[in-house]
Amino acid sequence: DELSFSKQRTTNVITFVSHCLRENLLRKGGHAWELLHKKRLKEWWTGAIQIYSGRFYKHYICTYEEYVKDWILNQIVERFSKGSLTFEFEDRHVQSSIRSINDAVNKAKTEKSGNLKSFIKNVCQELGDKLVISQDALGAFMILNNADQEQFAHWLTECVKDMAQVLQKKFKETNIQMKLIKLNVHPQNALFNKLIGCGKQCPFCATPCEAGGKAHSEHFASVHRPQALGRYRCSLSQKLVTEICSSLVITPDRTFRCDATNWESHHYKHYKEIFPDWKIPPDGSLQASDYWKYVLVKFNKKFAKAFKAKRADIPLMWNMITPQQAEESLKESFAIK
Repeated sequence: DELSFSKQRTTNVITFVSHCLRENLLRKGGHAWELLHKKRLKEWWTGAIQIYSGRFYKHYICTYEEYVKDWILNQIVERFSKGSLTFEFEDRHVQSSIRSINDAVNKAKTEKSGNLKSFIKNVCQELGDKLVISQDALGAFMILNNADQEQFAHWLTECVKDMAQVLQKKFKETNIQMKLIKLNVHPQNALFNKLIGCGKQCPFCATPCEAGGKAHSEHFASVHRPQALGRYRCSLSQKLVTEICSSLVITPDRTFRCDATNWESHHYKHYKEIFPDWKIPPDGSLQASDYWKYVLVKFNKKFAKAFKAKRADIPLMWNMITPQQAEESLKESFAIK
């Protein structure tokens, strides 16, 4: 009868609108989160400059990519659990979706359509890639193929308004963790790849590659760390090594051993034979930053225990570095004033 037909029509239109709005928000979510967080990442790094515990450094050095992604995610949750910034972003996208659907409907109404299927096809073509509409959503109301198009357009625009209110209410009631889980693009991964880089670490000192992004064939770092932080130790004394890669790759007789060499000795000056995708600047005048010198001095004993080695012989001047000098050194590395 007319009543059940009207109910069926309402249900199917709501299904269509729901898919339009929900799928669009999910699809655009990853990119929008990236834009929101990109401008805040440098600010977060500024607040992160401090001296941590030995356990932190072991986690940061040995599982660098995992640590940074967890840190980014925690910062996202902390920042967007407060205030109305997240809701404002979501509301803008809901309103944008509503305008897109209404514009497409109005445009389709001006074109000749033989039936409802043709009308909806025109709507979808007008929307293009602005909104993703699944085949399930389209098929749900095709039983109304012979319905009046003008009446359907009216129902569609009315349901768009109602659905927007429903989504806005749902967004307000859903916590940030659940919203992040539903995103097609996890923001911590997108931000890491976009802003941090490929995640590769120097095979000797574990300093991260600075090339940026993933599209590069050669890894490099402008300043390397003491090799003790990459677990390297003297094979005879088993003491952790304080030298940096840049000075070792120009020495004629110094060698290294690792899994990649099958634990056979290999000259540092020929490191490219083992690690061809790394470029280490050969410069004996370069030194590790005061920050990492200070870290090694402060946690020398803990690193030795964690890496099953003996403590490094610390150069005398390194013991003079203060926590303030260490932090200033790190700020210089990030070009933070």
